[in-house]
Amino acid sequence: MINEIRKIRLEKGEVAIAWLGQNSYILKSPSGTTISIDPYLERAEGIPYVHPEPPIKPEDLKVDFIFCTHDHRDHTDPSTLPRVAEHSSETVFLGPKESAEHLIRLGIEEERVKALEARTTYCFKDFKVTPYYSIPPQEARTTHLGYLFEIDGAKIYNMGDTSRSVVENAAAFLHEVSKASPDIAMLPIIGDTPDRKPEDAYIIAKAIKPKIAIPCHYDCFANRTIDPEKFVQLFKNEREIRPVVIPYRGVYIYKKDR
Repeated sequence: MINEIRKIRLEKGEVAIAWLGQNSYILKSPSGTTISIDPYLERAEGIPYVHPEPPIKPEDLKVDFIFCTHDHRDHTDPSTLPRVAEHSSETVFLGPKESAEHLIRLGIEEERVKALEARTTYCFKDFKVTPYYSIPPQEARTTHLGYLFEIDGAKIYNMGDTSRSVVENAAAFLHEVSKASPDIAMLPIIGDTPDRKPEDAYIIAKAIKPKIAIPCHYDCFANRTIDPEKFVQLFKNEREIRPVVIPYRGVYIYKKDR
């Protein structure tokens, strides 16, 4: 699959978005920069998976940057990431401080790891990224960040995980993200929180107001998945936000102002 992504040729203003299940994505810019978000390529014994084989072998995930949203196994994968580092010497690893410290403990060279702070904009090659808290820091044992990427004019927000308090106070908590006017928002529709449901992602989408809402955090663990059509149906009367479901191992090409 990674070879298919490399072969994609993009025009100015386009971004390719590949989905690998759960919250795992690969973004590609028109100039060819590749960004992986939360690559979870492990298949551990005793855990039932929707797809028994990983979407990509870790040693084949040769990308320029890997962003981890927080230090949970399916977002900062201790099996996947050291193997990526071993086979892709140019990859840079980024995330909140707990993820960065974990990656260094796993043996990834410190100079290849960067800890990121919320509400700080970072510039890399041909894109910018601004992390925002996706769970209030006082609520969680580990820092949870969502990332707003700016790639050739397109703004893409990946939330990672979130909490019940954020859903209940979405407009206020996500005010800065909404103010940044993302074109795309990737939002969890099921997952770590037992009562998380598509309606939560819909509430968050209404607060952020992206043009495109992409459901994620499903189609990985067999006992924690859902039909994304339940998310899509929530938007049947919406005119400002369009839901887009990317198939597993599929690629969606977004063009700014399309």
